[in-house]
Amino acid sequence: MIAPRSRSRSRPTVTALALALALLTPTAHGAPTSQPTSKPTTNTTNTDDDDDTERARRGLIGRLLFGKGGAPSTQQQPARGGKSWLGPSLVRRGIFDRPYLTRVGQAVAIGGYIDMLGAYQREQGIDSFGFEARRFNIFVSSAIADFIRLTSELEFEHGTEEIALETALVDIRFHHVINLRAGVLLVPLGRFNVAHDSPIYDLVDRPLVSTRIIPATFSEIGVGLFGFLYPGRHTLTYEAYLVNGLGAGLLSADGTRISAGRSPERFAFDENSSPAVTGRIGWSSPFGLDLGVSMYAGVYNKLSEGGERVASRHVITILALDYELRWRRLTIRGEAALALIDVPPTLAPEFAEVQWGFYSEAVVKLLQRPVLVFPKLGLFAVARVDFVDLNVGTQEQSDRALGEETTRLSLGISLRPAPPTSLRLVYYHEWSTDALGNRARAGAIQLGLASYF
Repeated sequence: MIAPRSRSRSRPTVTALALALALLTPTAHGAPTSQPTSKPTTNTTNTDDDDDTERARRGLIGRLLFGKGGAPSTQQQPARGGKSWLGPSLVRRGIFDRPYLTRVGQAVAIGGYIDMLGAYQREQGIDSFGFEARRFNIFVSSAIADFIRLTSELEFEHGTEEIALETALVDIRFHHVINLRAGVLLVPLGRFNVAHDSPIYDLVDRPLVSTRIIPATFSEIGVGLFGFLYPGRHTLTYEAYLVNGLGAGLLSADGTRISAGRSPERFAFDENSSPAVTGRIGWSSPFGLDLGVSMYAGVYNKLSEGGERVASRHVITILALDYELRWRRLTIRGEAALALIDVPPTLAPEFAEVQWGFYSEAVVKLLQRPVLVFPKLGLFAVARVDFVDLNVGTQEQSDRALGEETTRLSLGISLRPAPPTSLRLVYYHEWSTDALGNRARAGAIQLGLASYF
């Protein structure tokens, strides 16, 4: 007679299988799960803040910052200004508020955008027509841990004529009030420089003030702090960084040109060994109004060579104000900037010491509804006014303005077959005055296409 097999030997195997399943099964605290390799991300609240590690960290930092009662839970704060699985963004449609990033695996997201156009232009009686592959940008972002995130952006301009690293930064999030950021970052000077993706906007060209006075896209290597405060239903944000800064190239052969101060070596070293400081304070209201004030200040000239001092310090300071108002079908946004340049006395007559400019635009949603094969087709009308004065002041003898002024009026229609894609038809007319007082006009008709992917 054969004795029955004992069941006790199978218990370790069953126990091991149960333990393995428990480790692989998602828990309430957000353990990793097996999921498809690609998943579109949206602006939903990040549930990672619910795990035990986050609660313990928040409790410790909260007691340090707020005393015995601890800090208010970040989970209780509404996701204003855009909050994805990578965490909140300092500016609406900023680097962490790109809704078209595609999740790859557990911790990485990729995406990008393309920007191209064809244009017929007329300037000083000369006609021209052509196509331009303006930009092809690639984003890669990663949630390294619950409290560490990385983002990067690589830009290809005019095919491969210019390849530039726009961002490559790491955030370490201690608490919503105070966090560390380091790497190649977007200088928070105005709103446009930190939220400049072409598909966001309904005109083809970037604002003049945001390219000629604020030299967008303005990236620097640096380190600093940022944070969020939530008084009532409002949101206050701040960011402050030390960066290498602009170089002596801003005093160029064409005069004072701030964009020329972006040295190609600025990510490698600081040519004057004197870091610049930059920062922005933003306020977002619950009724659709966002305001921001920002600044940049730093030495731009070379101070020493071969261990010997060769010049005194000359500082450039830029102040900026930005706003955006969203009300029903209407969005109004704009930016103004003032640049103060400390020019050496021997060069002062030839180079501008004060520059300023602004832009303001209004966008009206004409319709957004299913049309033919398009489930959410949108049609928008847009108008913008630009003005820049690259040499503020008057001539001593004639009391005439120093010139270098440009005014532009742009009108356009934007068709969005899907929210991430914009097909723009734009006309602009431009009036300008050069340093000698000569006046000129220019105009263009542009057909542009920009889309996230």
